[in-house]
Amino acid sequence: MIAQETLLHLRQAPVAERLRVIEWILQSLQADIADVQPNVPTRKPFKVRTFHLGQEVHCDRDEIYSERG
Repeated sequence: MIAQETLLHLRQAPVAERLRVIEWILQSLQADIADVQPNVPTRKPFKVRTFHLGQEVHCDRDEIYSERG
């Protein structure tokens, strides 16, 4: 917590000094936020390989889902 003496001193300070303090606090918060944000890995492109099962496969969704229960 900020000491009451510090708050009293800030209230009595000129507006220019109070604005400077606000700017320092804002810069500090921006630096803290920048440090916390995770680095998102870049996505790598991929290739889809086709393959042949030897015959054409027909699937019936209703039959597949009925087997699951």
